[in-house]
Amino acid sequence: MNQREVTAIENNHASTGLHRAYLALRSNITAANLVALAGGVLLVFMLIALHEPWSIRIPLYLTVLVWTILQPRMALYLMPIAVPWGSLDFIDVKGLRINSADLLVAFLAIGWLMSFALRRIPAKSIRGRLTASPGPLDRSSSNIPAYLVFAILALLGAMFLSMTVAISKVESLKEISKWLEFLVLILLGMQYIRTRRQVWTIVVITCLAGITQALFGYIQFFFDIGPTSFIRDASLRIYGTFDQPNPYAGYINLPLSIALALMLLGSNWKTRILAGVTVFFLATAEFLTQSRGGEVAIAAALLFIVTVGIPRLRVVVGLLSLASLVGAAAYLIGLIPTYLFNPILTRLGLVDISLAKPTDQTFSTAERLAHWIAGLRMFFDHPLLGVGIGNYAQAYPQYFVTIFTDPLGHAHNYYINIAAETGSIGLIAYILFILAIFIAGGHSYRYITRKWMQAKSNVQYPGRLAKRDITAMFTNDRALSIGLLAALISVCVHNVFDDLYVHSLTNLIALLIIVLIRLEKVTPKVGGKEDNIAYN
Repeated sequence: MNQREVTAIENNHASTGLHRAYLALRSNITAANLVALAGGVLLVFMLIALHEPWSIRIPLYLTVLVWTILQPRMALYLMPIAVPWGSLDFIDVKGLRINSADLLVAFLAIGWLMSFALRRIPAKSIRGRLTASPGPLDRSSSNIPAYLVFAILALLGAMFLSMTVAISKVESLKEISKWLEFLVLILLGMQYIRTRRQVWTIVVITCLAGITQALFGYIQFFFDIGPTSFIRDASLRIYGTFDQPNPYAGYINLPLSIALALMLLGSNWKTRILAGVTVFFLATAEFLTQSRGGEVAIAAALLFIVTVGIPRLRVVVGLLSLASLVGAAAYLIGLIPTYLFNPILTRLGLVDISLAKPTDQTFSTAERLAHWIAGLRMFFDHPLLGVGIGNYAQAYPQYFVTIFTDPLGHAHNYYINIAAETGSIGLIAYILFILAIFIAGGHSYRYITRKWMQAKSNVQYPGRLAKRDITAMFTNDRALSIGLLAALISVCVHNVFDDLYVHSLTNLIALLIIVLIRLEKVTPKVGGKEDNIAYN
């Protein structure tokens, strides 16, 4: 073989190698890869060119935006984390604080809107099951009760109506924006939670996020990290990332109520032990908040769980409740000596309350009472439209009582607060809104309970699920529905002493309502074909 032939062979190999490299490169130049490459270049540029905190904030939010556009359900999975931790980073837009929980709602809406520009792929059958459309199209019809949508719209309408008499329109828009986010979450979130596994994923993430907040609270307690005003009885009241102990306690009660129900009513020891560990972490944090409103709220939630979840104890609970009422009546009419209860009432700050000269022990109770009185005065002076949604603090200087000149942002009783800000129209709308939530939740609970009872009585099951498996599913679903209802009850009870619609808690409450309503739709169908058993 001469030199010319060798050179020709080498050139042929080189051209073949280049051709293969070209083909490989061409096969990988897809739209997805080009987007990923452009995103990577943009990410590196922003990390180098931008100053802190934008060098981290913008790449992070853009990554989450792309993620939620591709998989809008991720916004719902991230929401239980963003609600407690999102307040650590916020964007101030002319006085309006936008945190990650707010951005997730916007990203969810963007992903939902962009899904209409995509072509729906016909469902394919894999092993006898129909696969859902991928990404943004992986959603179903909303199936939200019409009366719940009407109640939310009525509440928003009352708020917009009260805005016409508001002192500060900006403060009104701040308050209305959280309820608009609530509506968006309910309408869109209901479409993207399609399976039982997705429901339970949100529940698990919510409980884990609660545990992280509890651990953060422990650090505050052990290292005395907090203002001196939070010290009570020589110990610091923990507050997490919520700035105040009371809303922190209200937040902790949400996963705590769910965990309590699963611990007491779960289907097996594994479920109960895991729930019990969660209860330990959350209940300890709740105790360290020293929030009396939070303690009353979780007591009401526990009473509901025991009464509804354990029917054999209903007689005992009824007798104890009757005995408590009789004891309270006897104390009020003087049949029981006051000195028996005075040490407890004094510790709670319920004895010798003075609005003019409160003591250190009674100051918080007197302050709360003064704000209740101020809120009622606002309502009596503006019975129809109130002083304007979000304008309690702006109107407070005209109504403050004695020494309590600090408006504190709200009336420390949401029922009084909504009446003061939106008048009788808003109060009626809010009551209808609460009733609509519990009607929808109660319907879901009754459906699951009925299927649970059928599962225990049926002998044969089609498909691959045994009676033991499907009964365990229904048992846990029933426990979860009771826990979710208990969580909502804790919010309603706590709102007698505070306002829990702060720090994006409305978003988490909306998510729990979605889970409660969708739980009915994803419950396994006893007696149907295997394809109808929607346990994934």
